[in-house]
Amino acid sequence: MKCVPAPRRRRNHNFDLNPKRRKEIVQHALLVGAMDTEDRSRWLIAWHWHNCKATDPIWSLMEAAKRMGGKITEAEASVITEEASITPKHRKADDLACWLGVTYADRQALGLTTIGSVDVKKRARKVLRRRKDRLYQECRRRARGARPQSESLSRTKPWEALNMSRRTWERHRNKQRDASSSAAIFLSSDDRLATPAGGARMASERGFASKEARERPSAAPPEAAIKARGLPSSQTATMLAAVRYESLPAELRLLALGLPLPQNLARAA
Repeated sequence: MKCVPAPRRRRNHNFDLNPKRRKEIVQHALLVGAMDTEDRSRWLIAWHWHNCKATDPIWSLMEAAKRMGGKITEAEASVITEEASITPKHRKADDLACWLGVTYADRQALGLTTIGSVDVKKRARKVLRRRKDRLYQECRRRARGARPQSESLSRTKPWEALNMSRRTWERHRNKQRDASSSAAIFLSSDDRLATPAGGARMASERGFASKEARERPSAAPPEAAIKARGLPSSQTATMLAAVRYESLPAELRLLALGLPLPQNLARAA
């Protein structure tokens, strides 16, 4: 089978590196105090290399010197621009780091990404980045509850201590897990077992009151007492209708309730 290489990531050709690199040159100049040294023109020359789109390069260079913590005159800025035009440009990350003397410690302290370092080259920085990312991902996995490789089942092999195969050990473990997860659980404090002691309470909840409760007179109105019995909705509606038509004559009450009239009442009517 033919090996197909992974697609290369396309670069964004519209990205302009110069503004970010100018900012990092100013940051390094402030860190090392470049404007107080005799080689301050190095940082100004490097800044001018990456300011090719300026309409007034001399004024821009004077403002850059102010941001670096110093001050130059217009004549000094003109001399620096002429020197930058005849000096070979150092545009690559490591070449610019050698020109400015940027160390790996300075690069890490400032968070520089477009300037390399003089003591740690590009390949070594790539290895360090991978190692840092690997440690970061490992800490994330530990925080989520993942076990280290030395504590994995493939390393510990607990089934060998029980003298059984891994498949048999996993089958027993799954059975124990299913048995523990299917145990009966009361969902609330109101859940109770169906014991004989609770039979009376359950009967009263269903609408069948005890003999003492039936003999005890109720101070509540007839409709409230009917609703409190907990009867089904059809029986409750019939009893409420009977109470409502209690003042009517017997034949009218039976007609209102939709019940047949007895023969004696029908003959009398």
